[in-house]
Amino acid sequence: MEKKVLTEIAIYYGKVKRPKGHEVNNHEIKADILEAQLQNKLVSDSPFSYRFFDYKLNYSPNMGYVNEHISEYMNVKHNIVLQPELSFGNILQYREQSFSRRCLEMNDLINEPTHIMVYGVDIQPESAQIVIEYDDNKAKDKTWFYELKTNEYVVFPTSCRYFLAGNTSKEPNFFLTTTFKEI
Repeated sequence: MEKKVLTEIAIYYGKVKRPKGHEVNNHEIKADILEAQLQNKLVSDSPFSYRFFDYKLNYSPNMGYVNEHISEYMNVKHNIVLQPELSFGNILQYREQSFSRRCLEMNDLINEPTHIMVYGVDIQPESAQIVIEYDDNKAKDKTWFYELKTNEYVVFPTSCRYFLAGNTSKEPNFFLTTTFKEI
């Protein structure tokens, strides 16, 4: 008997580790997110869009370090070449959670990103979870929970729905999200 895998939903997660003296400066990424919020630099201007609370970020060296780490890791360890596309930040206050959504426009799949990365910029201890929703053949509406911490990331296909669960800390949590396209 032979086996052929037709499809796979792979989730990659870990911690961004940089050499001593070259660590990611999360304070600068956090400042970039706050500046985008103050300048009202939204990914979408429509209050009916799930991207209404996503703050569009310009390139910065520290954000580039995170995206580069993900791209290089995926290429070396999994032979997947990813190119960063859109980066945005989110701030979740006490008891706030994000919308359940996909970062994928179903009517333009050829031009859409293939992967999404959520990175913990400044997460209060034991206060943030990412929830990824997926189907496993006939087992529908399955979920995978991951407690996200500062400097940790999760990468998954843009076809999966996800949300950031409610912030259980009295302090805000900051997230960097980048979409990638496989090339």
